[in-house]
Order: sequence, then C-alpha cells, then structure tokens
Amino acid sequence: MNTGVLLIVGVAAVWAALREVGRQADAVSERIRSERDGDFDARHGVDTDGEIPIEQFGLPPDIVARAERYMPTDQTSLFGAVAFIGIDPARFTFVDLGCGKGRALIMASELKFRRIIGAEIVPELADIARANLAGLGVAADVRTMDARFFVFPPGPVVLFLYNPFNAEVIEAVIATLRTADIPELFIVYKNPRHGSLLDASGFLTNLGFPPGRYARSDVQIWRLNSPQTEREAEGLVQATWQPKNQA
Repeated sequence: MNTGVLLIVGVAAVWAALREVGRQADAVSERIRSERDGDFDARHGVDTDGEIPIEQFGLPPDIVARAERYMPTDQTSLFGAVAFIGIDPARFTFVDLGCGKGRALIMASELKFRRIIGAEIVPELADIARANLAGLGVAADVRTMDARFFVFPPGPVVLFLYNPFNAEVIEAVIATLRTADIPELFIVYKNPRHGSLLDASGFLTNLGFPPGRYARSDVQIWRLNSPQTEREAEGLVQATWQPKNQA
C-alpha cells in the first residue's frame, strides 16, 4: 500500500473518530437535558411530563385534525428566548396557546411575568394545568378554549407556541394579532412548523434563533413591526449574527 493510500485511510479514520466523538457528545448533552427536564416535576411537585397523542382524549375529529400531541417544553427554550430578546418580563403578559399541563406557565411565573394566561382545548390537560398552578400558588388564568377565538389582552405580550396546532389555527391567531391592541409583541415559537405564515404576515419581523449559551435550533422568535421596532430588530439581528471581526 503506497503512502497516498495510507494517508487517505488515515484521514478517513480520523474523521470517523471525530464524528463518533461528536455523536457521543450530542447524546450526553441530550441525556443531561432530558434528566434536567425529568427533574422539573420532582422539583416543583407537579405533573407536566410525558408525551400524549391528541387522539387519546376522545375529542371530535375536527379538533383532532387541528391539534397536535401534548409534549412539555424544556426549560432552556423559554428561558433562553427571554434572555435573547432582553425584555423585562414584569412589563409583559405571557400567553401560551396550547398550554397543555402548564409547564411553560410555571416557567413564566419564575421569570416574573406581569400576567400569565394559558389556553388549552383539551379539558383534561387544562384541569391538570390548573391543579399544577394552584399547588404552586401561581396566579395564572387557564382557559379551556379553541385558540382560534382567543382575545389577546391589551398591552405588551410574549406569545409562546410549542407547535400546538395546524396552519388553520396559526392563520386565525395571526388574524387576531393583526388587530389586537398590543404595542409590543414577541412570539416564541418552538418547533416552528408553520413559521412561514408568520414571515408572510407583513407585520412581524423574524429575529431568528437564540444564539450563544441558550442556542436552540428548534426555537424561533418574531417581533411586532413598527417604525422603531423595525430598526431595533434589524440592529438586533445584525448584532447577533455578524462575525466579531466585522463592524
């Protein structure tokens, strides 16, 4: 075997080893994240864990067609998003459409949001969310309702979505937001399957994915447009994504 062949074989072996190290590191990180999330219920004395198919609740077919399975969010998604957008939560109402068992609402209380509202179409999940929040003494308003008909409160809002429903419902929420009395709005969308609808809204700016310590490729953030916020959003995106050696 000549030197060139040996070199190629050696490089291939090194790359294979590096890929395996990366795979193992990713697996360890995911396991640590899962363990931390699994500890959430134990630490708070609540029931928010588990993945439940929407079909399990015996809902009418039209609701099943619009809704998605229940899955609790991880802590870094919400905490990282709030850190990225740099707001004072005490000025904002936190709204979680498709709030499930209320884990994100509990996190919102830890972040000290001014007001906390959740909407959930599955009565069993809404009841669990209320029990969880009551047990922790969290003052939150959980409504058993269809998110298409949710009326946003006036004032600054952070809207949290964890891929809770299909495009039809997202379009209805966008239509409601278009005319809502909300001077400041951030949308934190985890697993943004229908994010293109927000991009096409004409009144929202896509800020991208939270970078740095809380980087998550499955969380995307939008901000309400205005002459001032458009300039700020452009500056925030540029400051976030420009290489350090650029002005």
